[in-house]
Amino acid sequence: MYRTLRNLALLATLGLSVGQVTAEPAVDAAQKKRLAEQKLKLVEMLIDAPATKANAARRTEAPALLAHSRELTEQARLAIAEQKYETATTVLDEALRNVFKTNSHPVDDSSAKNRRQKQEFDDFAEQLAGYRAALLDMTSDPKNAAPAKKLLGRLDQLNDEARKLHAAGQLADGNKLMAEAYKLAVSEIAQLRAGQEVVMSLKFASAADEFAYELKRYQSNEILVSMMISEGRADGERRQLVDGFLGEADRLKEAARLTAAAADHKTAVGTMEKANSQLNRALQSMGVPVF
Repeated sequence: MYRTLRNLALLATLGLSVGQVTAEPAVDAAQKKRLAEQKLKLVEMLIDAPATKANAARRTEAPALLAHSRELTEQARLAIAEQKYETATTVLDEALRNVFKTNSHPVDDSSAKNRRQKQEFDDFAEQLAGYRAALLDMTSDPKNAAPAKKLLGRLDQLNDEARKLHAAGQLADGNKLMAEAYKLAVSEIAQLRAGQEVVMSLKFASAADEFAYELKRYQSNEILVSMMISEGRADGERRQLVDGFLGEADRLKEAARLTAAAADHKTAVGTMEKANSQLNRALQSMGVPVF
C-alpha cells in the first residue's frame, strides 16, 4: 500500500493521473509530446530509484522485468525523436506496468530480518561486555563486592541462555533475553554506584570506531526505551515527556550521522553522547535508574 501511494505521488509530481498511465487522451501533438516525455522521466526515476531493503530484494528476484523496462525506455526515446508520441506512450505504459510488478513482487524478508536480529544480538553483547568489565572492577570494592558478583552471575546466566537460543536459530527469543540482561545491567549497576562516579574505560583505535560504538549504544538504549514503553511505564501524561526526550534524541542522532558523514567523527561522538543522554532521561522518567 505504501509503495502504491508513493508511486501515485510521483505521478502527481509529474502532472500525471492514474488514467494517463494506462490510456492517452486525445490531445494535440505538443501535449502528446509532453505526456510521453513525462512518462519517460517517470519510468527512468522508478527504475533508477535508490533501493530500499525490500526494494533491493524484489529487484534481485525480478531482474528480467527491469531489464525489459530499460529496453522499452530506449524504444520510447527513439519514438519520441521520430515524433511517434502515441507509440512512445504505449511502450512506456508497458514499462510502467513492469516496474510496478517489480515493486509489488512478493518477497521473503526472512534473511534480512535474520541479519538485523543477529546484528542486534552482537550490539547487545558488546554493550554487556563493557558493563561486565565495570562489574569486575566493583568486585574489588568491599561495599559492592557481594552484589556485584551476584549480578555478574545473573548476567552470565542470561547471556549463556541467549547464546544457546541464538545457536538453535531462535533469534527473537535470544535477543529478548539479551535485552533483559542489558536492562538488568543498566539499572542494577546504577543502583550499586548510586552517588559514586562510574568510569568505564574503553579504548578505540579511532574516532570513527568510537562513533560506531556510541551509535550501537544508542540503538541498545532505544530498544530498552521501547521495552519500558511496552511495559506501560510511559502511560498517561508521562508519554508526552518521554516522546519529547525521544524526539530530541533522534534529532541529535541524525545530526551526528551527518557530521560523521563529513568525516568529523570527533564532533559526531560528542553529539551522540548528547543523544544517549536524552534516551537516559527518557528511561529515568520511566523509573529506570541509569548512569
